[in-house]
Amino acid sequence: MSIFLKLFFVFLKTGLFTIGGGLAMLPIIQYEMNRHGWLTHQQFLDILGVSQMAPGPLAVNTPAFIGYCIAAAEYPGAYWRAVLGALCCIVGVCIPSVLCVSVLGGYWARNREQPGFQRVFGILRPVVAGLVIAAAASLVISCLWDDTAQPFLATVSTLPDLKALIIATLAFAATAFLKFSPILILISGLAAGTLLALL
Repeated sequence: MSIFLKLFFVFLKTGLFTIGGGLAMLPIIQYEMNRHGWLTHQQFLDILGVSQMAPGPLAVNTPAFIGYCIAAAEYPGAYWRAVLGALCCIVGVCIPSVLCVSVLGGYWARNREQPGFQRVFGILRPVVAGLVIAAAASLVISCLWDDTAQPFLATVSTLPDLKALIIATLAFAATAFLKFSPILILISGLAAGTLLALL
């Protein structure tokens, strides 16, 4: 099977079994990248950072960048194939949502107040919350501790990266307590990261 079909089916499966949007799909995507050996943990985090900075939803940006990078690594210099890899991932992750909205959207709009639907979504909400929390915790740990190959307790028992801890704390405080614009925080983070890389 070609790399393009593999990418398509991986993201088709991701789109089919993800409920809760872009953050909820991150653990599934990360698992698939590790299982196929396509991206290292650090490469995945770098792509995630670029995806969050780029315009558009995370659920589309992340597959696009992943598909581009994997196809570009598979076919060096053939940029049209890298673009094709990005398109395969985008189409794969979007097809389940488009089909669900097209086929079931009207039925859902007419019956969303039914007790059966309410019970199903009452069960799904904690599942989605757990996936989002898992994704957030993985990002925090990967950001503050470089060595993610160790077990969880061994990793967090060591001291975190002080610069990363300060930046993360300032970004959290500016968002949660000072109500700064997320765009301003992202631009500030980009500037701080660039400055620290040059020092």
